Amino acid sequence: MQTIDFDSPVILVGAGDIDWKGFRHVHGLGYPVIAADSGADILREAGVQPDVIIGDMDSISDTRAWPHRTKIAKISEQETTDFEKALYATSASLYLAFGFLGHRLDHSLAAHHCLAKYRTRKSVVLIGYVDLMFAPTVPLVIDLPRDIRFSINPLAPVRFLNSSGLLYPLDGLTLETGVAIGTSNTVTHTTVRVTPENPERADYLVIVPNIALRHVLDWYVAQC
Repeated sequence: MQTIDFDSPVILVGAGDIDWKGFRHVHGLGYPVIAADSGADILREAGVQPDVIIGDMDSISDTRAWPHRTKIAKISEQETTDFEKALYATSASLYLAFGFLGHRLDHSLAAHHCLAKYRTRKSVVLIGYVDLMFAPTVPLVIDLPRDIRFSINPLAPVRFLNSSGLLYPLDGLTLETGVAIGTSNTVTHTTVRVTPENPERADYLVIVPNIALRHVLDWYVAQC
């Protein structure tokens, strides 16, 4: 199918647990809304009409119920999740993804897999009911609320040159799954700096409470 192009960040909605406060904030910014299959049913219950519904349509209740201004993009292949279909079938500067963390562990892990798989091609923020996660591909210099939790989950071995604004510095540390990870650090200053050895090849996720959504959004918009 032809890629659906957007000239702004987009909101991507699945059928998992949704932080509605965060959703309403970004929806109020006027960003287009994409539903991944039965994520459309979640939006209907909330009174929100998506611009596009993407997926294999095996779990949505009724695609015919939507007005004509909602585009339906059916993708029949079964090798990928509806979340991944929505990513590869569209082009946007940023994806703010709600409803892909929580509810079912296998779905959360599948979303984690997509974030890792597309980290150099798509800018994605996974927003759960408690936390959000994203994968920087440049040195991270971000303003965050003080005293919040700041965790790093390595996807592959990653060495950090330095950091600042954190209770436990990352200077010279190598993190690797099964060896050493960076769970439950704490933000001590309003600006956090994290510099990996090779930013574009540094496979790691940052996980912070979802109260930092506006800060993360501001950081990504500044990168665009």
